[in-house]
Amino acid sequence: MECAAMATAPAEVLPPAKRWKKDLDCLETSPVLPATATADWSSLPYDIVGRIADSFLATNDLDWYMDLRAVCHNWRSATDDPRDSTSDSRFHPCRWIVLDEVFKSDTRRLLVNTTTGRFLNKELPALRDYFVVATTLHGFFILADRSPPHAARVFNPLTGGIIRLTATVPPEVQVTAAVCFDFSSPLLTLYCHSCCKMYYMTSPHSSFDTLDLECALLVYSFFRRAAGAGLVGPWWDLLRTTGMALKIYEVWQSLRVDLLKFFSNDPTEMGLANDARCFPMEFRGQKLVVIKGQHFFQVLRFESGELLYVKSILNHAIFIGHHRCLAVDADMFPLIEANCIYYTEHHGSSAHIWKYNIKDRKAERISEAADFVKRDKHFVLIGNRPFTIVQLL
Repeated sequence: MECAAMATAPAEVLPPAKRWKKDLDCLETSPVLPATATADWSSLPYDIVGRIADSFLATNDLDWYMDLRAVCHNWRSATDDPRDSTSDSRFHPCRWIVLDEVFKSDTRRLLVNTTTGRFLNKELPALRDYFVVATTLHGFFILADRSPPHAARVFNPLTGGIIRLTATVPPEVQVTAAVCFDFSSPLLTLYCHSCCKMYYMTSPHSSFDTLDLECALLVYSFFRRAAGAGLVGPWWDLLRTTGMALKIYEVWQSLRVDLLKFFSNDPTEMGLANDARCFPMEFRGQKLVVIKGQHFFQVLRFESGELLYVKSILNHAIFIGHHRCLAVDADMFPLIEANCIYYTEHHGSSAHIWKYNIKDRKAERISEAADFVKRDKHFVLIGNRPFTIVQLL
């Protein structure tokens, strides 16, 4: 799946320039422009600056938007400051994923825009002052102060904005996090894998409320998956008002698979007929449920209280990991095929990458046998290759 190096096209050779013999008494000269004729970019009309800035916001290239504002005072005056309103959705990372493990540096991260295919190698000096608790699907960092009481922070890596909270971050290490701006105040939720507790806060000045879901493991697992997919607010409302959980339960019954594994973080094992996983996700404003079985998939769309089968995801591809799945624009990523699902399949001590064509309903292995090794109970690619299937983008 890694992009093969493209052969460099030979440079076009220009014909040698013709030499013209000139009369030295009539050499051509260029007029000397006065200093006042040089371009003054700071005087660019406000509406032009605004249109350029809006084009960056349209593709969620917020770092370019911040670079534009840094040029001069007039350009800052012509554009809105993201720090004035941390809840303004225009300035939220919404198409980015963070590839945490690419760099060993504590302050450098690699981000990728799943819509435009743009990779961003970014230095984040603010990370020196905090512990990184988790990252969200869309690119936010959940941080904790290094000094007690380790208050929570929500960090936007593209604008540098930080939402300061008073709640103390729980001590658990493995956490799935989500931040939702659908309500009057940002809703931060943390799902702790070791204790099956959900921590949530609805006000920047409140402490975390705790919901112990160990006795309701399936509910906890579903909400953790929804949080990983960035769907806390919308899915919470769906579960309350439309019986979404019942619809998914009916799908599980029809598949006759192991209910305890349906939302499990453990990868599916080849050869187990009753082994399947359920992934909620959002795709182009629609709420989907992706069911992954033994080389078969069901892509369902929630509409009008029902789950409907999806036959095509157009020019997009879906990538499925252990905890969540996401969609990318296949037109922007070389060698990624549209209307396909990419995933890993495990069998004992080996693992391989597969591609499933939604239209043809055919699965194809696309990785070599020696691509994977097992380290610390996780399958990783050997050598200097990416560590996760998402990083194979």
